[in-house]
Amino acid sequence: MSIVIRGALTLEGERVDIVIEEGTIAEIRPAEAGKGSAPVGRGAVASEEVPSLTSAEHPRPLSAGRGEVVVIDAAGMLAIPSLVNAHAHSAMTLLRGTAEDLELDDWLRMAVWPREALLDAEDIYWGTRLAAIEMIKSGTTLCQDMYLDPGAQARAAQDSGMRFVVSYPIVDAMDEPRGARQRSSCEAFFDASPDFGALVSFNLGAHSIYATSEASLRWLGSFARERSLGLHIHLAETEAERRSCIAERGLSPAAYLDSIGFLGPKLFAAHALWLDEGDFDLLARHGVSLVHNPVSNMKLASGPAYDFEAARSRGIRTLLGTDGCASNNSLDLFSDMKIAALLQKQHYRDARRMGVAEIFDAATRAGHEAFGDGAGIMVEGRAADLLLVDLSKPGMLPTHDLQSSLVYAGGGAAVDTVICAGRILMRSGRIEGEEEVRIEATRRAQVLAERWKSIA
Repeated sequence: MSIVIRGALTLEGERVDIVIEEGTIAEIRPAEAGKGSAPVGRGAVASEEVPSLTSAEHPRPLSAGRGEVVVIDAAGMLAIPSLVNAHAHSAMTLLRGTAEDLELDDWLRMAVWPREALLDAEDIYWGTRLAAIEMIKSGTTLCQDMYLDPGAQARAAQDSGMRFVVSYPIVDAMDEPRGARQRSSCEAFFDASPDFGALVSFNLGAHSIYATSEASLRWLGSFARERSLGLHIHLAETEAERRSCIAERGLSPAAYLDSIGFLGPKLFAAHALWLDEGDFDLLARHGVSLVHNPVSNMKLASGPAYDFEAARSRGIRTLLGTDGCASNNSLDLFSDMKIAALLQKQHYRDARRMGVAEIFDAATRAGHEAFGDGAGIMVEGRAADLLLVDLSKPGMLPTHDLQSSLVYAGGGAAVDTVICAGRILMRSGRIEGEEEVRIEATRRAQVLAERWKSIA
C-alpha cells in the first residue's frame, strides 16, 4: 500500500508531506500550500476506511489492499520515528500484578518461575498479542523478546504486524541433562529455518549466568558465531549475582562471560547495573550493546542507577527496555524514557545527565540501528516506521519544546497513528482485532490465576 501523510510537523519545526511506498519513506517534501493547516488534533483519514485483515482464528493488523493509497491529514500531528523496546518478556502480560513487592531472587523463585511453569503455548501466544497491542498504542514497533516458547511468540509477533526479534531461550537451571535437551531443541529449531515473515527474526537467549549453565553458555557463544546470530542475556543485574560470581570464579560476571567466549558485537546485555570500570572497558572492546531497564530495576531494588556516562564515554551503545509486565507492569516506553532520565539526574546529583535528546535517541534511532531494520530516522529511503503524535493532547501543550514534551509529559498517551514497515497498525488510537485479543488474554490470565490458587 501507499500512504501520504499531509501537513505533519517534524521535531525540526517544519511542516511536511511524507510519502510512503513499499514500506519505505519515498519522499519528504514541504507541505502543500493550503493543506495541513487544520486545527490541532484533527488528523482525519482523507481516503476511504482501510479494510481489515482480521481472520476468524487470529486477528491481524489494520492494513490496506494492494494498490490502495491512504491519505492521512496530519494537521496538528507530530511525525517522529517509532520506538524500540530492546528487552522484554512480552507474554508476562498475563502475570501483571501477581508478584509485587519482592526482591529479584524471591520474585523469580517464589512467584514468577512457578507460575510460568503453568503456561502453555496458547497462553504465550495471547499474552504476547496483548503485549503487542500495548506497545503499539504507546508507539513501539520493534521489540526484542525473550520468553518460553519462541514458536508461539513468533506466531503472535507475525499476527501483530510489529517487528519482533525473538530470543530462543536456554534456561537449564544448571541441570546438564536439561541443558543438553534444550541445546538440541534449539539447534533443531534453527536447522528448520523458521520463517514467520520479514518482520520476525530470531536470536539466541541465555537467561543469566546463574540460571544457564557454563556448558550451555559456551555452546550458545559458539552456535551464535557459527550461525551469525545475536545473543541476549541478563547481565550483572544484582549485587548478589556479582558477588557470587567473584566468589565462585574469581571473575566479575562480564569477565566470566569473556573467559568462555560469550561476549561479542552481537550481544545485547540487559540491566548491567553492577559493573566496574574494567567491566565497561571489556564490554566496549567487544562492542556489546547494553539495555537499560530503569523501571524494573527500581521496582525490584536491583541496584544503583545504570551508569550511562561510563557507557557513553567508551562508545558503548545504550538501548532502552521495559522488561516484563511482572516487574514493570507497563510496556509504555515513553514512561521508561522519563524515569531513565530522572533517575540519572537524581542518583548522580547532576541535572545535566542524560538530556532529553540522549534518552530519546536511545529509544528510537539507536535501537533501530542496533537491530538493523533500516528505520529510526525520518529520511527518504529509510524504512517507514513512524508515529503521529496528537499535539492537542493536554500533556503536549504548549509546544515550547516538542522533544521535552514527548519524554517528560507522557508522549505515549498522545500517540494517534502507528506505521510499521509501511503498514498502518493503529489509526486514531484504534487497532483492528484489539477487542478479541483483550478478551482472550484476560480469560487466559483468569484461568492461570485459578490454576495457581489450586496449587499454591
